[in-house]
Amino acid sequence: MFTVGSCTVLYNPNESVLTNLNSYSNCVDVSVVVDNSDTKNEISQSLKNDPNFIYIDMDGNKGIAAALNKGIEYLNSKNIDFALTMDQDSLFPTKYYQDIMKLVNKYKTDYSVIGLNFNQENGGLDEIIEVPYWITSGNFVNISDFMSVGGFMNELVIDYVDFELGYKFKKNGFKICYLKNFSLKHTIGNPIEIHLFGKTYYAMNHSPIRYYYRYRNAYYLYHFVDRQFFKKEYYKEMIVNTLKMLIYEKNQKVKFSMIRKGIQDAKCKKMGKFN
Repeated sequence: MFTVGSCTVLYNPNESVLTNLNSYSNCVDVSVVVDNSDTKNEISQSLKNDPNFIYIDMDGNKGIAAALNKGIEYLNSKNIDFALTMDQDSLFPTKYYQDIMKLVNKYKTDYSVIGLNFNQENGGLDEIIEVPYWITSGNFVNISDFMSVGGFMNELVIDYVDFELGYKFKKNGFKICYLKNFSLKHTIGNPIEIHLFGKTYYAMNHSPIRYYYRYRNAYYLYHFVDRQFFKKEYYKEMIVNTLKMLIYEKNQKVKFSMIRKGIQDAKCKKMGKFN
């Protein structure tokens, strides 16, 4: 059998984070929490003092990429086989853990990342969907393969870290899939529903700083890494998401200013944390 350790990134956690952590911490061999908070609150302190968790302090917000790298590096040092990467606001479907693990065991030699679906119903046929990349939360990541491709790109900080990892896996001949019928409860920002022509769409309604990272990283990856692999997401970001932001969201001027700043920095290859 193989071993699994969870790696959860914290950022100013609240009480609900403890509920989410407890939905999977007792199922895995090791539970690592990596704290990106600038100021540690009482939840951070309680996890630091909890013997059931390995607490790693990043000494401020270094970005999700660096935090996940640090946590997975720790699991690798303990000879753990798979890392279950989780966002602090994701609730694991604990009831189905054994069913999920049987599928991870079944597909682990064929796929370097076996993810979970999100915000769907749980239970059903054994069905996997092969994808070029997947969200960072709810992934069973083969640690050996992860380390061999160099892990997440720290300089991206937050957005597009999952896309860039998918690119590196594909480049090295590794594959990614997710389990269609097993799903996380996962919070994704503060989206605005758009009802148009009988269909529902979403404007992501990110904060200005998130728009900075999204557009900077999308531009950088498309223009300086691989135009073919990142083409779809690049044009979706630059055209579709820009229009939705300008039409449906508030604070458009501030957000658009940060988008321009992100693209400008990407052109100069100025990466890392926004100053």
